[in-house]
Amino acid sequence: MRQPPAPAVILTPGADAPNPMLLTAGGRYYLYTSQTNFWTPNVSVRVSRDLRRWDGPPVDAMPVTLPWAAVGFTWAPDVHEIGGRYVMYVTSALKDRTPLTQCIGTAVGSRPEGPFVPLPKPLVCQLDRNGAIDPRVFVDRDDQLWLHWKSDDNADVDGTSHSSIYAQRLSGDGLRLVGGRTRILEADQPWEGRIVEAPDMELVDGRYWLFYSGNWFNQPYYGIGVAECEGPAGPCRKPFGGPWLSSNAQGEGPGEASLFTDRDGTTWILYSPWAQAYTTPTPRPVAMARVTFGRDGPRLAAVP
Repeated sequence: MRQPPAPAVILTPGADAPNPMLLTAGGRYYLYTSQTNFWTPNVSVRVSRDLRRWDGPPVDAMPVTLPWAAVGFTWAPDVHEIGGRYVMYVTSALKDRTPLTQCIGTAVGSRPEGPFVPLPKPLVCQLDRNGAIDPRVFVDRDDQLWLHWKSDDNADVDGTSHSSIYAQRLSGDGLRLVGGRTRILEADQPWEGRIVEAPDMELVDGRYWLFYSGNWFNQPYYGIGVAECEGPAGPCRKPFGGPWLSSNAQGEGPGEASLFTDRDGTTWILYSPWAQAYTTPTPRPVAMARVTFGRDGPRLAAVP
């Protein structure tokens, strides 16, 4: 009996590469992923010309740890070309602080592969909500920069408070927050548990779509949700009563999504399945699936 096609292709078979984000620059694709233990790169970057073959093993895009951060806790990178240079936004844990509290920092570089040089202070900490994680930059139709991130309330694992997703404008160089912050999404559907996180906003045909993850990342209930927003600072509504993408043949607990458009104009989503049901032995490889947008919102499409 013929097997149905897989819902995605695995870009990094045999590699643990969580929190994927891809940048297109100079005819190449740069895939950034998180640190996975104390001995791996702070931020791994892989380079490809065709999204199938990679130019050697990953290298460390940010070889020097953020000065305010604990060693071994660098993850969720996001990279953009801003004003002729590249700016990286990344999550890390504050050093010498108990309980462990995470903040968002920045680093700058002249090339997409790095080296990125960390700036001395965090950009967002949000200590009143157990920290801030999962930075993602959105560029509006007027080229205004916005930062979306998640409050880390669920860092208190045994607590009851829910996380939120925030939006705030960035300065033209991408290195400072401007104006006030706005909560644009809450964990209020049963499948999300206490958690909404990993935001990524897309503007398609005049409509703002916010992709996000819900529930605990290491559980099969983890999934990717979609909300439609009136703008980068919301308000947002959830058109579906459940996750947009949940556990499937590609792996259990897909999440940590980011979208990009390739050189041919095709839109893709990258995500991390927990992979308990996938054929590789690693926890979180990078999966890539094609996305189209219609009247009813985004849909997964067949991989060519």
